[in-house]
Amino acid sequence: MNNIKISKAIPSDAEGIQLVTAEASRGMYKLCGWSEQEIDNHFTPEKREKAIEGLGKAIANFTEDNILFVAKNDEGKIVGCCFAERHEDKNTIEALYVLPDFQGTGLAKQLFDKAYYLLDKNKDTYLDVFSLNIRGERFYQKQGFSETGKKTFDERFKGVDGKMLEITEMCRSSKI
Repeated sequence: MNNIKISKAIPSDAEGIQLVTAEASRGMYKLCGWSEQEIDNHFTPEKREKAIEGLGKAIANFTEDNILFVAKNDEGKIVGCCFAERHEDKNTIEALYVLPDFQGTGLAKQLFDKAYYLLDKNKDTYLDVFSLNIRGERFYQKQGFSETGKKTFDERFKGVDGKMLEITEMCRSSKI
């Protein structure tokens, strides 16, 4: 594996972050039965540009409660990211993505640890994971998370046949 450097995200990282999230998500959408056409429709150039613009603006306006780390290889390419937030009553892990070629290398754990370290340890930490993402659920369980029993569906993840991807909520108690 290349030398990987983890750092806080800056607005110019938005395009690389969006590319990582799109590429890392493709496999999950396939696992959930989405066709290549559905996946391509979900990541159109127009949607991608809008996402990059919005993400760049969001990063520029982050406060100390917004935690976004990126992992870059020797060439400066973003190969992973982790976004977490501190809220008044809880912490959330909003996203953790690693490119397929870097999965299984310990990079997700490094990103998670870096972000989790900055969260409020006196509050529970929540996250959502696709229910069919068994590998992701196992990873989070190793980090001390367990399922809360709450399952939801999100319209953003609806296929052309109307089927939506189920999402499982997980929590890491502050009491660990």
